[in-house]
Amino acid sequence: MSSSANRFRHESLQDCQSIINYLIALKDGFESGALLFSTDGRNLVLKPDGLINLNVEAKRKGEEIKLSLKMRWSENEGGGNPEDQPLLIEPIKAS
Repeated sequence: MSSSANRFRHESLQDCQSIINYLIALKDGFESGALLFSTDGRNLVLKPDGLINLNVEAKRKGEEIKLSLKMRWSENEGGGNPEDQPLLIEPIKAS
């Protein structure tokens, strides 16, 4: 875990419900226009606005699974063009 005035990083093991709670908090923060990241008394506030570059990567290597979500935006520019091809992420019933 590390953070500074302009950087925040956290890594830990979490159960699925905790991940759901973090994703809900991200959703709520995007809707309200501000996200607070905090750990060990260190904080970083981000204010997403305008168009946001979304990068999704999912891969499987043997039994190891990786899912990465990255979002990038500029505080000074709300411009840019949205991607032409829509992304579909949907739940399916686990077997």
